[in-house]
Amino acid sequence: MQVFKLIIKTFLLFLALGTGLANAEVMTMKISKIKAGIGTLQNVQVDLSWPRNSSQGELRIRAATLDFPPMSYQERNIDWQCPLVRTRNAGWQCGGKVRANGSAAYLLALDYSSAGTSVDLNIKDKKIRYENSVASPDLSRIELQKIPVEWLKAYLAGLWQDGKWTAGNIGGRIDVLTPVKGPFQVITDLQLADVGLETPDGWLAAAAMQGRLRLDYREANNQTTIQTHYTAQGGEFLAQGLYVLFPKTPVEIEVQMQKQGTGNWIVPVISWQDAKILNMQGNAALNAKGELSDLNLDLNLPDLATARDRYLSGFLAPAGFPNLILAGGTRAKIGLRDKQLDHLDVKLDSINAIDDKARFTFAGVNGDLRWTRQAANIQSAFTWQNAAMYGIGLGEARFAFDSTNGSLKLSQASNIKALEGIIRVDHFRWQPPNAELGTRFELGMSMDKLDMASLSQRLGWPAFTGSISGKIPNARYQNNVLDLDGGLQISVFSGEVALSNLVMERPFGVAPTLSADVTLDNIDMEPMTKAFDFGSITGSLDGYIRNLRLVDWSPAAFEASLYTDDKWKGKKRISQKAVRDISSVGGSGLMAGLQNQVLKIFNDFGYEKIGLGCKLKDNICTMDGIGSAGDGYTIVAGGGLPRIQVVGFRRRVDWPTLVSRLKAATEGQSPVIQ
Repeated sequence: MQVFKLIIKTFLLFLALGTGLANAEVMTMKISKIKAGIGTLQNVQVDLSWPRNSSQGELRIRAATLDFPPMSYQERNIDWQCPLVRTRNAGWQCGGKVRANGSAAYLLALDYSSAGTSVDLNIKDKKIRYENSVASPDLSRIELQKIPVEWLKAYLAGLWQDGKWTAGNIGGRIDVLTPVKGPFQVITDLQLADVGLETPDGWLAAAAMQGRLRLDYREANNQTTIQTHYTAQGGEFLAQGLYVLFPKTPVEIEVQMQKQGTGNWIVPVISWQDAKILNMQGNAALNAKGELSDLNLDLNLPDLATARDRYLSGFLAPAGFPNLILAGGTRAKIGLRDKQLDHLDVKLDSINAIDDKARFTFAGVNGDLRWTRQAANIQSAFTWQNAAMYGIGLGEARFAFDSTNGSLKLSQASNIKALEGIIRVDHFRWQPPNAELGTRFELGMSMDKLDMASLSQRLGWPAFTGSISGKIPNARYQNNVLDLDGGLQISVFSGEVALSNLVMERPFGVAPTLSADVTLDNIDMEPMTKAFDFGSITGSLDGYIRNLRLVDWSPAAFEASLYTDDKWKGKKRISQKAVRDISSVGGSGLMAGLQNQVLKIFNDFGYEKIGLGCKLKDNICTMDGIGSAGDGYTIVAGGGLPRIQVVGFRRRVDWPTLVSRLKAATEGQSPVIQ
């Protein structure tokens, strides 16, 4: 607008000086500087050539520099030439080509009359028009058509310093009202086409934004108000964890802001209306730094299936659920005070949640979940009709909660039927992020007689027998790490498997890790070897797996040792197939030259002791047995006649090779000597 005022000011000044000199053939005026508002022309020369008795003259305005800081516009060697003609009502018109610093010529037209003034600039398909009428002298109107946001970057930066406008065009109208006694006001009605926006810190970004932006900015009586109404019809928007993929159908967004003097901004109206997908109302307040301090929101998401991609993916993907399948609806009331979560009230309406990696499923979730930072206790409860975790079915369950002083606690233990037994959630406590502390929760649970055969079937394991019972007194989650006190005691194959020192990192995130120690005691090897199709061995197995570490559920490191129990009182026999499978797994050989011949005659053999160890590091397994045998190690020490001994000769074995040997052995693919 100030650019046009500069041109008009120069033009009117020249006409005023030239009044009464219409018969002059040539007139020249030189001006050192012309300043209008916050724009400046320097070293200006105005030339008018008007032949005697002619109906028009030739006007030329040149300037060494044009500087308009609000629009980041600087040019040199401005040159505008146009035929100057009189119009009715003592007016003037001049339309001709304008160049800057030798650029291509574009059409600039000025129309001045007693009714008002207008200026039109056409640059190919881009147009800017300025109007100011005598009837409304306080109103200046600018109309834009396909104007790149790049041209307006400094002006837009004045409205928002951290915003970087990267792409797109703007069209529409900007009205500026500057009455002497009334409020200063800027009213815009703009159409955005493929507009891009970002901030240096990545806090906010937008791309391909399509929509209509209406803004009313007003300053009056030491009070500033801003009313913004945006109708979105396409594009992408990212603000911290919120990622929005706008549909082509209209989404109405309204924000009203106001402040008194130099006080803090308050936001009395926040509205987001996306028909049948998201309806939100709220208000907020900013602190002296411009940060969000207080917030009240009432959200309604009646269609989670559609809302997942449109509004929720920015929260689900970082949590490890980018393709979570959702159905049902929810409503939530959220309150922040002094930048901290103050209260939360969530209604759950027939929600189904299915993990695409089959880690969990929840069906028919109904009820509410309420949390408060205040001292007064509030209660809530929700149920599910059925659920599953890693293919393990979970029966109907109900969870009741109390909340007070920033903590959400399970008010009574909940029993869940699973695997013909019971999983009992003894206690649970959740605390949301607070200052520098992230989300925290504590959990205690126990398992009673979960059937191993059912578990094996659901997980595709060999047909184990026995049950799982155990108790985790307390599990703590903080900073994406899950620590478990106590451990799990699993009863299987008439023996016990104990898990302790369990720690999980990123349990539902990318590349989860697990650390643990495992102890085996009195495992009956006969049903175990049959279950794994590993020949047949009678006896009892003890052992340990220390410092176990899984990365993305694959072993990365451990120190393991498995060995037979010397206290076993029964027969100690090993079948021909088991001998061959052990030899294959350990990359071993059979001691004594006649053993291959003996294997053809006998189906099983007596043994004194069996043992095998592996220390995994850097994908290499350092092997060991029950003792040394020259350069090798003994895996099976025979007992009685015929006596057989199995020795391993390779101390270092590639882990993938060892795994493939185990798989081949358990699938019956070990070699057979004819």
